[in-house]
Amino acid sequence: MMRKINCVIIDDEPPASDILKYYIDKTPNFEVTEIYYDPIKALEGLRSKKVDVIFCDVEMPDINGLQLLESLCINRNKNALVVIISAHAKYAIDGFNINAIDYLLKPVSFARFLKATQKILDYIKDKSPKDIDMAIEEQMPFTESSKDYIFIKSKGKLLKINYTEILYIEAIGDYVKIYLENSKPIVIMDSLKHLEKTLPDDFFKRIHRSYIVAIPRIRAIEYKKVIIGENLSLPISNSYYNALYDSLVSNHIVKSN
Repeated sequence: MMRKINCVIIDDEPPASDILKYYIDKTPNFEVTEIYYDPIKALEGLRSKKVDVIFCDVEMPDINGLQLLESLCINRNKNALVVIISAHAKYAIDGFNINAIDYLLKPVSFARFLKATQKILDYIKDKSPKDIDMAIEEQMPFTESSKDYIFIKSKGKLLKINYTEILYIEAIGDYVKIYLENSKPIVIMDSLKHLEKTLPDDFFKRIHRSYIVAIPRIRAIEYKKVIIGENLSLPISNSYYNALYDSLVSNHIVKSN
């Protein structure tokens, strides 16, 4: 059974904090362990308390949320997942510069909040407790590709990934997660749109706004689903279904008399 994901809320507006707490209380596997209305008290409290997710407002007195989160990066909560909450879209770039997993604009609907929690669950699924506490490995976008492999920058060196190693690629906020056959997934700062243009289209196909799949890994195509391996299925969106069917299936169907 999955343990509860510990969340803290940092927002100087009680009504906004109350709504967010109400949403979290309604969401399975998530719980609120603390609400801070004062960012200075939040900074003091989180220096000694370890949490999984921080929901943080931006515009607050004394110290804004971005400055607060930058300060937390040097203490024990440097690996906590961050969701920025603001009434202004102008802070979105700054939010993702500090590796926020999502950015919510006030007023936040419950439906939009659930999308954020799903991103969090997607990130931590298939990870051991040790892995959950590890930071996302910060990497730059792809720098070089060929007909057989790609290179990505990683900690000052180039990491080579053969196309045949890749199962599929998933969009997670401002990042993408590359799932490999015999290695742990790799998370890099990039977009599916960029990868779709970079990767060879005879080897990879976009099937959804959140997924690119390696064609050789497709075992079956069901209605609106791609089957990979024995148990994994990925959704095919309406906008990609016809193109996928035409390019992969229509010319290779053997019809019985």
